[in-house]
Amino acid sequence: MMRDCGVCCALLAAVLMGGCDGGSDQGPPLLVFGRTGRGPGEFSYPRAAVSDAQGRAFIVDKTGRIQCFSAQGEYQYHFAMPETAAGKPTGLGIDARNRIYAADTHYSRVMVFEPDGREVTRFGTFGEGVGQFRMPTDVAVDSDGFIYVSEYGGNDRVSKFTPGYEYVMSFAGRDAGAAHMERPQSICVAPDATLWIADSCRHRVCHFTRDGAFLSSFGRLGSGPGEFQYPYNVAMLSDGTLAVCEYGNNRVQRLRTDGTPLGVWGSAGRDVGSLAYPWALTVLPKNQLLIVDSGNNRVQVLDAGMWRAWSKGTSQ
Repeated sequence: MMRDCGVCCALLAAVLMGGCDGGSDQGPPLLVFGRTGRGPGEFSYPRAAVSDAQGRAFIVDKTGRIQCFSAQGEYQYHFAMPETAAGKPTGLGIDARNRIYAADTHYSRVMVFEPDGREVTRFGTFGEGVGQFRMPTDVAVDSDGFIYVSEYGGNDRVSKFTPGYEYVMSFAGRDAGAAHMERPQSICVAPDATLWIADSCRHRVCHFTRDGAFLSSFGRLGSGPGEFQYPYNVAMLSDGTLAVCEYGNNRVQRLRTDGTPLGVWGSAGRDVGSLAYPWALTVLPKNQLLIVDSGNNRVQVLDAGMWRAWSKGTSQ
């Protein structure tokens, strides 16, 4: 799977070096923060974000730091993963108590922290068995405290755990037929407690009940409206539509839950309003959407109602 994403990077490098603009018909971001570096408020390839009810954002990058920012993008503090030599997290979750869940991808486990960085617990070991992981990609927690962990590297499934970290079940694995996913990269828990999952290497978004029943999917490989190239994150906006972040197309699409495309934001480039290999999204209060602009080592925040409308024949 990783080889495919590497090919995608190579194909798009020339476009990004050209510094394409974000399109004159899209609204500018409300806020941009971060720059390249390892200091406070700086990033080295950020890859995941979550936000709390106060609008604070927690963002992890390849330094293994989880930095906390205010709703205005001001650096507050950070804490670090306990080990990083083998690799860094690719996904973050948060629960009703503001505890942070890190998909510690290359250590085949989930780490749980208090908001100030104190470790609560860790669970998972390497393997294919019950409660084990190969390479966990994301963590989501529902309103009842149940925990969902996606993974790739051969398992390519989602596992469910109780609020007490006990294994419940797995679904969407190798024997799941049409529901089988290849590198499920992120999980969004909707208000109705169903799950929306970015099935990144099958270039689609899948919908499941929280008990693992497959409901529907939409998307295919491409760069046109409603098509995806490595969708790495999916989030539900306040109006019930979905925002999908595409690593391969360097954009974010807004879609209805039946897959109908409604609009797009961003295009490949380095300027404000452009994106470079975006990995993640998180929805903030006041109808705002935070985009992790990974290849540009920054974050862009936009009004969730501000999109460039798709028109007939429009494509990236």
